[in-house]
Amino acid sequence: MGEAGTSPRSADATLNFPVSRRLKHRRFIEPLFEPGDPSSHSVRSGVIRIVYRFVEADLPDLFQIGVAVGRSRGSAPRRNRVKRILRDAIRHDQPRLEQIAKQEGRPLTAMVLFQGKKESSARIRTDFDHALQRLVEQTKPVVR
Repeated sequence: MGEAGTSPRSADATLNFPVSRRLKHRRFIEPLFEPGDPSSHSVRSGVIRIVYRFVEADLPDLFQIGVAVGRSRGSAPRRNRVKRILRDAIRHDQPRLEQIAKQEGRPLTAMVLFQGKKESSARIRTDFDHALQRLVEQTKPVVR
């Protein structure tokens, strides 16, 4: 416990990942992977691929994001470790995700997919950061 009975984690409330920001509903996940859907886009960097789209639906938050690691990527403990690392990276990059949604003026739905063989924490975080930067660049408004 920290000073005055507060826990050290409560010092930075932005590092939580509330349920309202987790992509859980099939009606938002399936359209991300529909072939030929012009509203779905993706960016990739190393072992990370982010599939995203902006929706007209009324979401409870500015963005909702999910994490997926395929079964071919290893045993359950390995996949769970990768998901924990990715959720932690998302927690730390929430302000950038908020900025993307605000800039577009519509809620963002996205899935972060791990497509590597090894689960190096540093590599996953670096690749996620680069993929998110590419997403920012792709969604920047065109200045004419």
